[in-house]
Amino acid sequence: MTATARSPIILYDIPSNTELNAWSINMWKTRLLLNLKGLPYRTEWVSYPDIEPTFEKLGIKHTSLKSDGRPHFTCPAIIDPITPEPTKISDSTAIALYLEDTYPDVGPQVFPGDTKDAQLEFIEIIHSKIFSPISSLQVASLPAILDPPGSEYIYRTRTASRGKPLDTVCEAGSEERRLAWEELKHGLHVVAETFDKNIEGKGEYFIGTAITYVDIFLAATCIWTRMPSDRDRDVGVNSVWEGIAKLDGGRWAQFMEKFEDLLQVK
Repeated sequence: MTATARSPIILYDIPSNTELNAWSINMWKTRLLLNLKGLPYRTEWVSYPDIEPTFEKLGIKHTSLKSDGRPHFTCPAIIDPITPEPTKISDSTAIALYLEDTYPDVGPQVFPGDTKDAQLEFIEIIHSKIFSPISSLQVASLPAILDPPGSEYIYRTRTASRGKPLDTVCEAGSEERRLAWEELKHGLHVVAETFDKNIEGKGEYFIGTAITYVDIFLAATCIWTRMPSDRDRDVGVNSVWEGIAKLDGGRWAQFMEKFEDLLQVK
């Protein structure tokens, strides 16, 4: 048995007050893939502090260990109601590989041929080049889009991990913010250089002429940057995304156009 409209895959996501509710890079990786493949699913919303008890109760495994050795539970996670037992998976990459293997004939393949290793390797490069500066640029804006329990959780935990009050990270007009933007611009340049090597796809895709998982990863990253921010108004933008969209002659805004029909929250 596979997922159906009457018995869909369940996607666990973290709610927000943004237009689409869904906002996080990791959850959008899974959501975009589900939408691209046309797999039936529905969303269960779980606030940050409720993730651990909810997943423990459901039997969804942790994705890593905390510094004190306790299990660390994260979204996204899915439960696929296939028989004889439902499949429960967390971590966006693990979910992508599972969906590709379990539903190879449903929708397009995002790891076509023998491209999986090359894609996962380049995703590590993208992550190393642009994740950190984006996180620094917008982490202080995150509590404002979450529900009260999630907002308190993020402020407390990110203050601890950053070693200073969260609202003082990458403040408007600061040298820290300028350097983060420079790092992000350089990282996107590295990504663009690799895409430009795909002559067949005219630089619009990582490989070939269709969306693969690298493209989904990059699109999810761009969606993540759409949360409102008042820290770059000196350059006339109201989110990190508005700044990215102006770079490289509008290249990244054009890249995102192919994902507009996939920005569905079910």
